[in-house]
Order: sequence, then structure tokens, then C-alpha cells
Amino acid sequence: MNKKVQLKRLMFSIESLVDLGQEVSSSKELTEKMKAALYVMTGIFPVPTAALFLYQPHRKSLDLLVEKGRRDKTKKKIKLSVLPEYTKRFKMNEPHSVRTMARTAFFRQNEDLFTLLQTTLFIPLFAKGELVGAIALGKKLGGAAYHAADKDVLRVIAHQMAITLHNARLFLELAKKASENKRLYTSMQRIYHDTIQAFAAAIDAKDDYTKDHSYRVASYAVAIARELGWKKNDVEGIYIAGLLHDIGKIIVDRNIINKGEKLTAPEISEIQKHPQVSYDILSKVKFPWKNIDHFVRHHHERLDGKGYPDALMATELSEGVKILALADAFDAMTTDRPYRGKMALIDAFQEVMNCRGTQFDARITDTFFHVLRKELSGAAKESHILPHLQGVDVSGFKGLA
Repeated sequence: MNKKVQLKRLMFSIESLVDLGQEVSSSKELTEKMKAALYVMTGIFPVPTAALFLYQPHRKSLDLLVEKGRRDKTKKKIKLSVLPEYTKRFKMNEPHSVRTMARTAFFRQNEDLFTLLQTTLFIPLFAKGELVGAIALGKKLGGAAYHAADKDVLRVIAHQMAITLHNARLFLELAKKASENKRLYTSMQRIYHDTIQAFAAAIDAKDDYTKDHSYRVASYAVAIARELGWKKNDVEGIYIAGLLHDIGKIIVDRNIINKGEKLTAPEISEIQKHPQVSYDILSKVKFPWKNIDHFVRHHHERLDGKGYPDALMATELSEGVKILALADAFDAMTTDRPYRGKMALIDAFQEVMNCRGTQFDARITDTFFHVLRKELSGAAKESHILPHLQGVDVSGFKGLA
């Protein structure tokens, strides 16, 4: 698959998953909500026939909740029998090929219903280790096979669906308890975070050096924004921007990213395309937070206008961009890279201070190190920076705390 096609598929998958997240975290009645989610999911691949089941533990059965595309005019009531010993054999939120399940007792007991539903993939939905439901998918239009990339997206969808069904069950059981209702609402809101973290992990997995880079950048950005007094929703926005800031690197050759020597001019040019590509992807997605695409596009800009892709000056850069630029650069300094080892904290501090006013905003820089000093001294209520500095020499910096 060429890069252009790969990029289009990635953009479509991200936008569809955000749409799915909006559906499952909406205030709609459960059946209506899950039907809308099922239609969004089947539109991603596309799949004409699908069904979503809700697990009833007292009956030991998966009862049909919503479906799409079944032509059976009798509308036979569908229940899949699920004995406890069957659930132990399921891989949680993993697509199971019906072909590989053919010899299992679960399949044999429910074979007629799988045939009726034209099932090709069966995905058991688990939340907190408990079976809460399942998805049955038919063949893709045109008969194409489900590829590894399709199954990666399905795992994210399964996680979302499972959380929603789990939360719905809890909501029904604890509807009279206001404190539990609030917790459930928060859990639904986190579906966005879970989805986006899955994509961030996929980006960072391109090599060992960038593993968890996006998560650390997001954490550092949150620490700065909170210290500056940002509103809760805006802090969430900068966190999401941190997770997705390098999504454009999906098009960069892995050999360039991992190169352990000085890059050539064409290689530098290739790497410097990633903020623009990130913007092209994220500007098409309707996020519930503002300025995500703006923050990501400009996270390599500098105050002195020597950054990229637009060579903006200090007055043209938002506070969010300045936060993300510092967080990204600091993590690069304090982690191993192919061309050098990680810096000691005092050396990273000195490097940032040397660039204070030219590359990094003075107020953002001072705020960041103020938060770090509080964490080192134990004065901070919670730590967002220090836990991510494992293996970094902090001894020289403690004297400045």
C-alpha cells in the first residue's frame, strides 16, 4: 500500500473512531446509542451485516441488542449460549475468525445462529475482565479479507464498545447513587482518551527511541498548562495535542528516524514534513477541543522565526504552541536517541535556558522548571514530570530545586 493510500485510510479511521466515541459517550438511550455506533463501525470497513450482543450473566447467554443487514423475514430471536468455560477461552476484545473457532464447543452449540448472521469475525467484549457483550461481523463488501490494520482498528472499537456496555450495566444497577453516576460519566468521557492513546502508541512504536514519547510530551504539557491556570477543558485539549503531535511521522521512513548519524539535507526535509502532515490529518477531525490541529502544526516553530513549517515569530505563536514546543524538545533531550544518549537533567535545564527567549518562551520555560522544582522537593500535590524521568540523572538539578 502506498503512503498516500495509507494516509487516507488513517485519516478515515481516526475520524470514524472519533465519531464512534461521540456516539457511545452521548446521552442517548443505550439501544439507540449502540445502533448508531454499530452503523459507524460497519461503515469503516465496510460490512453490510453485523450484530451487537449484550451478555446476560444470570442466563449465561449473549442476547441480540442491535443488528444490521439480516434478511431473515421471520426475525428469529437470537441468543448465543455462553457457558463459563467458553469465556475462559476467549481472548479479550480480540477478533476471532469463525473458521478458527469451528472446532470449539461454543461454535458448535451456536453454529446455526452464526450461519444465520453470516458471521465471519466474532469479537467478545470484555471490560475489567468481565464479558459484557460481543460483536458479530459478516463479510466485507466484495469479499475482501480482514487485514491486520482492520483488526487493529477493531480492537480499539471493541474497547470502546465494552466500556460503554459495562458502564451501561453499572448505570442501571447504581442509577440511584449520584456519586456513581458521576464516575460513569467520567468513564465515558475517557473513551476519547483511550482511542487517541491507542493511535499515539501506534505512532511511537515505529522504533524503541520514540516509545511513549507522545505520552510524556502530553504529560509535560498538562503540567505547564495547569500551573498557568488553564481551564479543565483546555488542559484536556493540550493533552490530546501532545498525544497526537507526531502523527504525521507515520509517513516518514523508519530508517531516517532511526539513523544514528547526521542527516542529509533531503532527510531533514523529509522529517520536517511531519507537522504539516499531522495538521492535514487532524484538521479533518471534529474534536470536542479547540486548536488541536493548530498546536500540532506549529510545535516546531521558534520565537525567533527559525522554526518550521511556517517560520512564525513569537507574536504569532499561541501559548499552547509554546507549551508543546518546550515539552517536545525537553523530552527529546532527556531520552536516548539514535545519534546520542539522554542528557542529565541539569544539562537539559541548561540547554533550555540557553534557548530561553530564542527558541522557547521565557514564561513557559520558567513555569515548567518551577513545576519540576516543586515535584523534586515534594511540594507538588501530584507529579506529571518526575515519574517520566526514569534513568535520567537528576542529582545536579536537585541543588537548584
